[in-house]
Amino acid sequence: MSAFRPARAAGTLLVAAAIAAITVGCTPAAPRHDTQTVAAACATLSGAVDGAMTDFAEADAADPAAAATATAAVRTTLRQVSGSIDNARVEAIVADLRAGFDVLADASADAAAGDLDGATGLADATDRIRTAVSDYHDLCGR
Repeated sequence: MSAFRPARAAGTLLVAAAIAAITVGCTPAAPRHDTQTVAAACATLSGAVDGAMTDFAEADAADPAAAATATAAVRTTLRQVSGSIDNARVEAIVADLRAGFDVLADASADAAAGDLDGATGLADATDRIRTAVSDYHDLCGR
């Protein structure tokens, strides 16, 4: 028996284990199974979105502190409700709303603190919010 045989066997096992690990890591995830229908997810989302958008619309845009407070409240509401949504289509809308309001909340806070140069990405954030609200109305019938 050759002295290299155990070393060769160990090397072969290591290569096989590495290939198995790579194969498992590259295997696609199991298909997603939503636990909520679109209607149920929309019902969960509707009160939060409607209330947040009303509060945001009623904020005095001329008062940077009020705008910062309103956008921060919308951001918080969207973060809270996102954990209650388990429908991919509705989750995508919430994600777009959150992304837009994250930028808007940060820019509003910067403006309230006197930093007007910190307000970047507002056009994109506003477009994202507008599109998400439109998608929400289309999908949820609101």
